[in-house]
Amino acid sequence: MEKKIQSGSDRKRGPVVALAAAVLVSGYAQTGYAQISKGNWILINRGLQVQAMVTKDDVFHLNTYSNAYYTSIHWLWDSNPSLMGTTPGFPWSRWVGDETKVPPLGAEGSHLSQLVSLQLGDEWNLNDAATRTRAVNWFNAIRSNFPNTILYMNNYGGQVGDAQLGDFITRARPDMLSFDAYPWRSDYVSRNPIGGSPTSWYGDLRRYREHARANNIPLAIYVQTFHAVQDYDQTVYRDPSASELRLNHFGALAFNAKVLIDFTYNTGASSLFTTPGGDSNPTALLAERTDANRRARNLGKALVRLKPIADIPFPDLHTTSMMFLRGKTSSGAPNPIPIGFVADPDAPNSYTDWVANRNDPYLRGWAVTNKAGVKNNGQPGDVIISWFKPLDESFDGPNYTNEIYVMVVNGLTDPAGAAADCLQEIKLNFAFPFGITGVDMLDPVTGQVQTQTLPVVNNRRQLALKLNGGDAALFKFSDGAPFVGWPVPARLNLQMRSNSAAISLQGAVGARYQLEAAASLPSTNWAMLTNLVLPSSPYMFTETTSSNVSTRFYRVVSVP
Repeated sequence: MEKKIQSGSDRKRGPVVALAAAVLVSGYAQTGYAQISKGNWILINRGLQVQAMVTKDDVFHLNTYSNAYYTSIHWLWDSNPSLMGTTPGFPWSRWVGDETKVPPLGAEGSHLSQLVSLQLGDEWNLNDAATRTRAVNWFNAIRSNFPNTILYMNNYGGQVGDAQLGDFITRARPDMLSFDAYPWRSDYVSRNPIGGSPTSWYGDLRRYREHARANNIPLAIYVQTFHAVQDYDQTVYRDPSASELRLNHFGALAFNAKVLIDFTYNTGASSLFTTPGGDSNPTALLAERTDANRRARNLGKALVRLKPIADIPFPDLHTTSMMFLRGKTSSGAPNPIPIGFVADPDAPNSYTDWVANRNDPYLRGWAVTNKAGVKNNGQPGDVIISWFKPLDESFDGPNYTNEIYVMVVNGLTDPAGAAADCLQEIKLNFAFPFGITGVDMLDPVTGQVQTQTLPVVNNRRQLALKLNGGDAALFKFSDGAPFVGWPVPARLNLQMRSNSAAISLQGAVGARYQLEAAASLPSTNWAMLTNLVLPSSPYMFTETTSSNVSTRFYRVVSVP
């Protein structure tokens, strides 16, 4: 993204200075990010989204919502701009009832700059060719009107066939894919909670992950925060437990989801508040949701800038860029494997397909222990391991390439009790070369990156993670490369003062940044102007030599 700021009121007076603003990631001009899609750009700019579906006629308090670390109000059908705060207000999204009901409706006009996403209807039958074409026509007609808004549709997990979904994506070019599937249920007759691994949900995640990845667009999911009894198909959706709610979040993030939407927030069916509808009487689950939101947003600083590494193209197209360490049922039988994964031939009851050096060059072994021992009869639960890489190589900074990130999720849950009751210890053993002794870990609580030197255990460096039920860790190997998304990406603003460029740099105080300049774009010859530990934010830097050139481009990069 570029900003061109002219000196004086006349184009012919003084130099034209073009600022390659560090609005996104590391400060490179957008022309260098051709492979990043519109939907991903918006999420990089706005951050990973944790939203909740809000109804305008139920009690809603913006303070309650924002204090729970939600990023955008997700309006069901109709919005109420008076509840969004002082213009332009809190970020918002909403459903579009039909093709004509796009913003601005009513008082929405003054809030358009904060419109994050629009969802056309819900669960349209895209298997029907006429319906699919109707949707395609809407996207193609409306796209140019919403350059800064994510346009998408939502379907339930197994609703649309692969061929039909692929045709919709090719012709409609949505900015994001979304699906809903709600795994937390009770037996219809006894009403006893059904626990265990949500294998079917994992299968839906994997399928939508592949479609989104193949088309370079982000993935959204609806998170289960409701209860309902469906007599017509004898299905009972129950309130999730703390560990299940966390797995609903972090399991989805491990499958590369970048938008999480609660279904639902302030209606009478909400798991987060007691009836009648509204957000005045929170349940204990709201505190869990608040903590999960905070963790997801902190991890999201990096995750919105990452994508899955490539799968190995086996004929059966199974997933290799993720691995399940197979947990067990309470009776000791291996948990089932989700569709799209295959058992490893060397240990089919222990983990899915894995080969040393394929996803990263260091992992050599692991061990999983049900540390709390009070749930699942002491048997270990699933563990999900996902491998990522930056969306763009320049996100590693100017001196690094091929960085690998690893996300680990504790998949052990239980319908009752605290998340700590499902605590598992996951030990990962690495064969590091000389010069690497640890990992850089993104702390989900603080959002800070912490370097951990790993102890040597049996000639391997060992990372021991203790994760509550459903929780996650995200790390990279400590090779000196910066951690994507951290420190906070710097922002540049520029003004001409006495024919010199006065550059305001905003970023993380105490972090190191390098300000660079070039005469043209694209450029392979960026000159360093200053390398500093940011003493304050904003910090003003004046470049006096800019008066001697007609055009100047600036960028800022984070450095270790």
